[in-house]
Amino acid sequence: MAILAISRQVGSYGDVIAAMVARNLGLELIGRDRVHELAQNCDPEYKDACSAYESEHGPGVWERIFYDRPVYTSLFEALTFEEAARGNVVMVGRGSQITLAGVPGVFKVRIVAPFGTRIRRVMERYGFSESEADDFVQRYDQERENLVRFIFHKDPHDWSLYDITINTDNYKASSAAAVVMNALDKMEKPDDYGQNKDYLTNMGTAKRIEIIMRTRLSSSAIRNVNIAVASGGIVTITGRVLDKNDKEEIERLVLQYPGITKVQNEIKFADLSYGIYS
Repeated sequence: MAILAISRQVGSYGDVIAAMVARNLGLELIGRDRVHELAQNCDPEYKDACSAYESEHGPGVWERIFYDRPVYTSLFEALTFEEAARGNVVMVGRGSQITLAGVPGVFKVRIVAPFGTRIRRVMERYGFSESEADDFVQRYDQERENLVRFIFHKDPHDWSLYDITINTDNYKASSAAAVVMNALDKMEKPDDYGQNKDYLTNMGTAKRIEIIMRTRLSSSAIRNVNIAVASGGIVTITGRVLDKNDKEEIERLVLQYPGITKVQNEIKFADLSYGIYS
């Protein structure tokens, strides 16, 4: 079972490389359009938000949706875990390399190229002038970097997020794809993919519950609350709240989620007037 998470700079051939790897290895490509379609199908409000931007083009459209409502971050993370749990996928962008960090067997790739090279490629692809391509690449880079820093609190340039980084300045897309496939083949594989699938499925469920909480409760009520799901539909809730009613409401919402059999509510009540937890 192969799971690849590919992050790329605009103009680096990243999307082309991801498609080649998926096709050559018989994997499913989960790109921006596919994730966008999944999000629309499971969240009517998200679909409405997308419609508001449908006349816009270029960088910033999808990033702005992330910024508008934190619940969409949980939605994309849930979809990432759920799609990864199916296995044999190539996931492109949407912070998948961060969402799936630490999961054994996930191969995380970063595709880059020098700024000048990317400008030239964008000019060729879109028919832009040099100044238009320069502006496009700069804005795209800045908005994607801001997104990763703001939503995931990570630096996208941090090498430790990736198993391999490829500079395509001196590579054709096909050659870079061959490097990715060779590196994937050499990577150590998990002993038990079944445990991996269970973990990813449970993380997806936790994020689905988080979506409900973010939709029904205020940000202040759930800011310090964490959801963990174990096999068998057992949920453990930890963290702290300021209002005891929030603790009870969170448990009620969790119990309403399909397949949940038991809730261990370990939330502490923070009494700020005395500076203690109960």
